[in-house]
Amino acid sequence: MSSFPPNDDPLSWMILAGFALALVSDIRTQRIPNLLFLAALICGVAYHSLQDGWAGLGTALGGTLVALLLLPLYLKKFIGAGDVKFMMGMGALMGPTLTLWVLALGVASGALVAPLLALNQVGWKGLVATFKRYYQCAITRTYFRPEQGEAAAARVPYAPALAAGWLLTQFISFPGL
Repeated sequence: MSSFPPNDDPLSWMILAGFALALVSDIRTQRIPNLLFLAALICGVAYHSLQDGWAGLGTALGGTLVALLLLPLYLKKFIGAGDVKFMMGMGALMGPTLTLWVLALGVASGALVAPLLALNQVGWKGLVATFKRYYQCAITRTYFRPEQGEAAAARVPYAPALAAGWLLTQFISFPGL
């Protein structure tokens, strides 16, 4: 388990900075810059390669590949491409094991965080409209697209959920960490 806040470990500081920058950017603009993905990827590959040679390169690339587990969520339009690219870069910094835990806990956190962020955007009226639409879908066994103003139509940033997943790994001991 890592310590929080990071002490003198530069890798922990890079990870913290990456999540902080993504969090601010995603909340403000609902975008995560490609530059952040690229910086995290380069820093992760360089750091691990300098620390452990070819094995370190494998660690960085392994973390990047594990982050591709988010691809189905992107294809179903639950998250944006920026979230996937960002986690690929962060995967290079974190390595495969920590990336897997962050993804699992981030997706679980997203089930709690995303509805709250949607509620913040559309209010109770939008939430009630979504539940009414879900009821209509269930009764008629027909899918109706969400309308503007519904919680289900709200675009919510996913970086808060991913950052929450990382924070959980810093405070709770998980196998392999």
